[in-house]
Amino acid sequence: MHPTHVVLIDTKGVVNDLGPVVAPWFRTDDVSAGAVVGTTFYVRDNARLHAIDIDPASASYLRIVRSVALDWPALALDDFTPGPGGGLTGVSAAGHGPGEVVTFDPVSGRSVRRAEVAGLPGKSTYGAVAIDSAGTIYAVNNGYKGRSRVYRIADGAAVELSTDQPFGLIDGAGCLPAPMPPQVVPPTPKPDVPPAPAPVPVVPPRVSTPAPVSAAPVAPAVPPAAVVPSAPAPSPQPVPVRAARREPQPRAELPLDPKTTPMTKSRKWAIVTVVLVMLGAGAAAARARG
Repeated sequence: MHPTHVVLIDTKGVVNDLGPVVAPWFRTDDVSAGAVVGTTFYVRDNARLHAIDIDPASASYLRIVRSVALDWPALALDDFTPGPGGGLTGVSAAGHGPGEVVTFDPVSGRSVRRAEVAGLPGKSTYGAVAIDSAGTIYAVNNGYKGRSRVYRIADGAAVELSTDQPFGLIDGAGCLPAPMPPQVVPPTPKPDVPPAPAPVPVVPPRVSTPAPVSAAPVAPAVPPAAVVPSAPAPSPQPVPVRAARREPQPRAELPLDPKTTPMTKSRKWAIVTVVLVMLGAGAAAARARG
């Protein structure tokens, strides 16, 4: 009897055998679903859910650390995948109505949420379920009306994406890329402008307080003496030109020729007297001026 192995399959299909499960009693005959949450591999084995430790650093690596019984309708899930809040989510079609999305707690095995989805066929099985990072569910119906069908479930409604031939047994794992972010138009780059230099702090000049100086007596200011304008100098008077003093010439004796001088003797003495008087007056005036 061969033990059960845990294998890792990458997106290129390369298989890596991690080793056997440390549980001789465990068989995969009734294993129908599995999902990984953190370092725990959850496997549905018929009506039970086993938790296998897949942490290589753990002492319980590849051991079954917990097993719980599943309640309804988690018991009817043919596949599940990690859902919101650490739960496991799958699609149930066991009822008579439309299919419903079911989430259960992997620790207790109890269903915590269920909701019918319009447009999702019932009375069939969904062998592969995956959820992307946006919360959209993708489920594969093994066979409905003679065809396998792929549905996208969002906002409480299902949309059929594609169809193919029916399958009796399928399984799947979610390796979906993250949804494309909205396109953002980058802003037009602004020209590089060098930053303005930091302002230089202005240090105020240091002003020293002068020592107090005792006040010295100050002599009262003497008003300038009034300047009295001097009287204008008298204009020089013209000096009369003194007539050159002539030395008196000795009188020449005139010849008394009665023949040549028809003047009487009395008239001659009158003329002499007049001449003498004039000479005396001129001398007196000259002394007064001198």
